[in-house]
Amino acid sequence: MSDTGYYRKKNDNIEYVNISIIDDDGDEFEMDTLREIVKKTVDDKQDKLEKIVDFGAAITGDHYRGSAFMLGWVISKILGAYETNNEIKLHVHSDVEELDASEIKEKTVDMLEEMLEKIKNGDLDVSDMPLNMSRLDDDYE
Repeated sequence: MSDTGYYRKKNDNIEYVNISIIDDDGDEFEMDTLREIVKKTVDDKQDKLEKIVDFGAAITGDHYRGSAFMLGWVISKILGAYETNNEIKLHVHSDVEELDASEIKEKTVDMLEEMLEKIKNGDLDVSDMPLNMSRLDDDYE
């Protein structure tokens, strides 16, 4: 199972929030499966979903928020269909953990090492990442 958490700053503290989806029986919905279905749906139905993006942009006043609106709409439809087909209710569960400075440092190093390994293995496409390479020139002069 993959990581489904994120970091946030709240009340001058850093928190790690882990999200899971649990059904009425206490079983966890596989987030990797949800990601795959969402990606396939967005890839396969781009023309139809463009109208949802436009609708979301009209409501929120912003195209970027319209895209987020569309993703929420897609996820809601997928989870709703799952609930209907399996006659079960899904619930989003948030587990919040406050982090101290040493934990933040450790998790940041772990994240950077994982990203570096993905780049080395070719598992992460860095061609679209905004990188400032100007400082590298200073080191090699």
